[in-house]
Amino acid sequence: MRLIRILVVAVTVAATVAIAPQAAFAIPPGTGWSGSWKYTGGTSVQVTLDVPGAKLVANGWDALGTRAFVLNITDTVADGKCAYVKWTAAATTEHWACGNGTTTQVTGLPTSTNAVTAVLCRDSTAHNNKTNCNVIDVPSSYTDEFIRTEGNGARWKYYDASEHYDGGEDWGAWITIGDADFDYFGWDDSPAGQRWIKSWLTVFDPACASGTLLNATPASSLSFCSQYDFIDALPVTNITGTAWGRGCTWAINSRVPNPPKHCITVRVPEPS
Repeated sequence: MRLIRILVVAVTVAATVAIAPQAAFAIPPGTGWSGSWKYTGGTSVQVTLDVPGAKLVANGWDALGTRAFVLNITDTVADGKCAYVKWTAAATTEHWACGNGTTTQVTGLPTSTNAVTAVLCRDSTAHNNKTNCNVIDVPSSYTDEFIRTEGNGARWKYYDASEHYDGGEDWGAWITIGDADFDYFGWDDSPAGQRWIKSWLTVFDPACASGTLLNATPASSLSFCSQYDFIDALPVTNITGTAWGRGCTWAINSRVPNPPKHCITVRVPEPS
């Protein structure tokens, strides 16, 4: 039933977004920028990052919270620059792929129980002029095994000219944590120098959930418990710079006082 429910929610969101005050454009344009991570099984996780001219795909294996990854870094533009990745887990390492269509595969990285942060940039062949830097964070599943639930993850992307959204939003971000979704959408430079944000929190089965925009002005947060499918909108707000969002879930009617919360945070940087 979950797939059917998602379709219903998607229609609701699209209809609501259509009341946006204006169709803004990403300043600077964000086409080609995206990031994601997702558990595709209890022991497998995939991380992706994209900027114009470079791509990272990292496939990982998770053994009870101890993770290892193989990186595939691709340079996709013949402009004399390289694709650069800074990978931070057990330690920080740097890797490059240079040449249009060239893919570098990185194996043998140390296993880690830590959270992962990946940064993807365009760089000069001398590795001294990094631009178009994009970042994604993957929380540790060693400290919270619930993170390893299949389907859990976070993603965001800037829309390109081929995608039609009635609200004219520049980008969307989505967090899935258990039976809860936290989705938010941004209009860049609206008003000038800020990002105008609308967001929704949805539960698909009996659960408690919260959604929060961490650096919003005014504050934008929503928390509720529901015994049935339910969607509600957070207060409309503005954000300056990187948009930080957090979605959480916890058990409903638990006999355990203060049942543990499971949370995922995603950041949506401004393209540069």
